Amino acid sequence: MPDDQTQRTPPARRSPLASVWTPGDHGREGADEPGVTMRQGRDISIVRVQYSGSNAENMDAYLADRFGVTAPAPNHVAENDGIRLLWGGPKHLTLVAPETTRLLDRLADLTARTGGAAVDQSHGHTILRIEGPKARDLLSKGTGIDLHPNVFKPDHVAHTALFHHTVTIDRRVGTSSYDVHMMRGFAQDLFEHLTAHAADYGYRLA
Repeated sequence: MPDDQTQRTPPARRSPLASVWTPGDHGREGADEPGVTMRQGRDISIVRVQYSGSNAENMDAYLADRFGVTAPAPNHVAENDGIRLLWGGPKHLTLVAPETTRLLDRLADLTARTGGAAVDQSHGHTILRIEGPKARDLLSKGTGIDLHPNVFKPDHVAHTALFHHTVTIDRRVGTSSYDVHMMRGFAQDLFEHLTAHAADYGYRLA
């Protein structure tokens, strides 16, 4: 008889913002459109990959074979077929993709082929997309990095502090669109800071 453990389905992942997320428009009234729109990242896999410098060439060959893209340059992002590779520091990558891509399964032989290691961080992190004409202004209130579009361009990434929380900011392709990666345990506090400062512009929770 099969072990009961093998038949259990993991519980559905609950958003850390479920208790405070109220869809609709908030803050400043009277504007035709809100200055900021926020969306929760849902059904996303986040996998951290680390490897040694001596295996960099093997890692690039492995990534090209698996995902059709090599490791990005420092402070940049590479993407192919919906899978984003974020530079996370020397020999450190974060892979982000829809859960349907089964990222961790596709990395099953990573250690054998490259000597690297992959760790699923999907349940420990959450992603908030912030976009709109005032998105950059909002983020600039909480971080000291230069977000000017001539400096922080699409497919650039920064690891920084945002309202005193450690985050990764991934500049997406678009007029003003950013993915903010944060630790799940601090997501609600950071969200409350963001909405308090976004109220001046009017904001939408999609």
